[in-house]
Amino acid sequence: MPVGGQRRLTTTILSSLCLLIPKMCLKPPICEPDFSLYSDFINVDSIPSELKLWKRKWIAYKDIDRPHAAVESLNYCNPELFPNIHFLLKVLATLPVSTATPDRTFSTLKRVKTFLRNSTGQERLTGLALLSVHRDVTVNPEEVLNRFALQ
Repeated sequence: MPVGGQRRLTTTILSSLCLLIPKMCLKPPICEPDFSLYSDFINVDSIPSELKLWKRKWIAYKDIDRPHAAVESLNYCNPELFPNIHFLLKVLATLPVSTATPDRTFSTLKRVKTFLRNSTGQERLTGLALLSVHRDVTVNPEEVLNRFALQ
């Protein structure tokens, strides 16, 4: 599948998952076929009736009283009554919001490789990339020198 098609599919599924959040679930209709991706983990046949009950549960609440995040929604979702919705909310709650961290990592690696491409071997390049990515780890120069001297 082309990258653009994959991105549209992912966006559609993510949009459908977001509609399970009580703050959103009463607005547009939820497209049940989007959940067929998870058919190995949920009972797709019972999704329509479960969604009806889920929406009915939230009609009585004011808009400001309904949960507005996936994690908060999980607290109000009884896994006995709504097993499929509970599973889908867990999926939504654990999806990464962005790819900023991996992008930064690869960007850092690209900068390090560009700077040191001609003068270093693969092992040293890997070590420098790890140092750059894990800046929060403190390195004691004395300990490094002692270990180096022992080798």
